[in-house]
Amino acid sequence: MRGGDTLTRPTVSYLGDADRRFVHEQVVRVLEDVGIGYNTPEAIELLAEAGAPVDRERLTARMPWDLVERCLATCPKEVLLAARDPRHDVVIGDGSLTFCTDGTGTYMLDDVTGVRSEGSAEALRTVMRLFDALPDVDYTWPSISARDLDPLTAGLEIEAISLANCSKHVQDEVRDPAHAAPLIEIFEAVAGASLWERPIFSTIDCTVAPLQHEREMTEATIALVRAGVPVLILPMPLAGTTSPITALGTSVILLAELLSAVVLFQLAKPGCRLISGVGAGVADMRTGLYLAGTPECGLINIIGIEMSRFYGLPVLGSAGSGDAKVSDHQAGAEAMMMGLACALAGADTMLAFGLVDGAQSVSLATTVLDCDTVGAIKRVVREQEVGAAEALVDDLVEVGIGGRFLARRSTRDRLRAGELWRPRGWRREAFEQYAGHSLLADAAATACELVAAHEVPPLPDDVTDEIDDVIDRYARTVGAPAGRVRWRDDAPGAPE
Repeated sequence: MRGGDTLTRPTVSYLGDADRRFVHEQVVRVLEDVGIGYNTPEAIELLAEAGAPVDRERLTARMPWDLVERCLATCPKEVLLAARDPRHDVVIGDGSLTFCTDGTGTYMLDDVTGVRSEGSAEALRTVMRLFDALPDVDYTWPSISARDLDPLTAGLEIEAISLANCSKHVQDEVRDPAHAAPLIEIFEAVAGASLWERPIFSTIDCTVAPLQHEREMTEATIALVRAGVPVLILPMPLAGTTSPITALGTSVILLAELLSAVVLFQLAKPGCRLISGVGAGVADMRTGLYLAGTPECGLINIIGIEMSRFYGLPVLGSAGSGDAKVSDHQAGAEAMMMGLACALAGADTMLAFGLVDGAQSVSLATTVLDCDTVGAIKRVVREQEVGAAEALVDDLVEVGIGGRFLARRSTRDRLRAGELWRPRGWRREAFEQYAGHSLLADAAATACELVAAHEVPPLPDDVTDEIDDVIDRYARTVGAPAGRVRWRDDAPGAPE
C-alpha cells in the first residue's frame, strides 16, 4: 500500500486543548484582577484612552480581555527583520526556522587560557565580524557589552559598531528614551529608507517580573515602534524568586507580561511588528544565580511557545545559552536540550550561539560549535515527505535479502542532495586524525581564522560621516568629553 506523499515534521506538544484554555484563564485572571505596573504616565494615558481601568498615582492598569483581544488582532503574523545587506533579510513567522545570537554578556572568555576579561569595543567588533562570517547566524544581538566606551554615548556607539562590523540584522535593547531619536537617524541613514520600509534594527523590550515595565525602556520602545522598529517582547521572570517556582506558574507571569506589552505597543502604534519572546530563567536556590540551561527552562519555553501560537504571535525561544562555565560537554548538552525543545514546540526563531556561564561570558569557540548544534536541530525538524519516493521500498525489493545499498542511484542522489547532515566542526573521522587536538582548541582556532579572513562590506563614507555627526551632536547635548566617541576602529583613541 503506497503512502500519501504528504509532508510532515516532528513536533512535541505539552499542553492539550483543555490545558491551553486553563493557562489562558489564569493569564486573564492576572491581567484583569491584579494588573500591570507600567511605571510611566505615557503608558497609563494610552491605556486610559483605550478604556482600561488605571491608577494614575501608582501608574498601574488592569486589562479587560476584550482590550487584549483587540490588540492581538492588529499584530502582524509575519515580521520582516531587514538587513543592511538585503541578502540577509529574515522573516519571522513565515514557516522558516531562524537563529539569532544571544546577548548581552559582560565578559570575553579566552577559550584557550580560560581567562575572561571585561567586554570592550574591540571585542564587540571581533564578535560581530564572526557573526557576519558564519552562515548559520541569521541575525544578531550584540553579544558583549563594550564597557570601555563612554557611558553617555555607549548606547549609540554599540549599535554603530555592530552595524559597521556586520551586514546582518541587528537587534538590541534601548534603555534610554533620549537615545531613540538619534538611533532612528542612524538606522535610517544605514538603511537608506524609513524603518517601516527597511527595518534593519529591532529592539528588545524586557519586562520586569513580577508584572512590571521599566519606565525608561518602555518610553524608548514606544518611540521606536512609532518609527517602524519591530519589537521582541522578552519577559524574563526567574522561577523561585520573581515568579512562582513551578514551570507553569512562571509561564503564567511570562504570558501576562507579554500580553501587557502587546496591548501597550499596539495602542501606541496599531499594526506595529511584535515578536513574542520566552526569556524566563530559573534561580539557583542555593546561590541565587540565574540559570538558563535547566530542564525547567526547557519546559517554560515549550509552554511559552505553545501559548504564543495560541495567541497568534510569531515566537522566539531561548535556546543556546546555558550554565556551563566554559565550552565543554555541559555547554553542548544544554544547548541541544534547549534548542530541540524550542524547535519541536514550534518556535519561529530562537536565541543561540556563544554565551556561557548564565549568559555572562562570550566564547568564540562555543559560537563556532553552536553552528553544528543549529545545523543538527534544523535537520531534525526539517519537513520530510511521507510516501513511496521517500520510503525507497522499490530499491529494497530490487536489492533483496542480504544485498547492499551503497551502489544504488538513490543513495548517491540523496547523499548529494543533503539527506545525511554533515557537521563542519564536530568530529566523525578516525580517532587517529584528531590525536593531539582538542575540539575546543580547533573551534577557537577556526573562530580566529574566520575573523581574520572575513571581509565585512563597509558602510559608505557618507553614511559613516552621518553616523559621526549624529553621535557627536548627541554627545554635545549630554556633555560627553571631547574625543571620547570611539565607535570607528580608525577613530583617534580607538582601542587597538
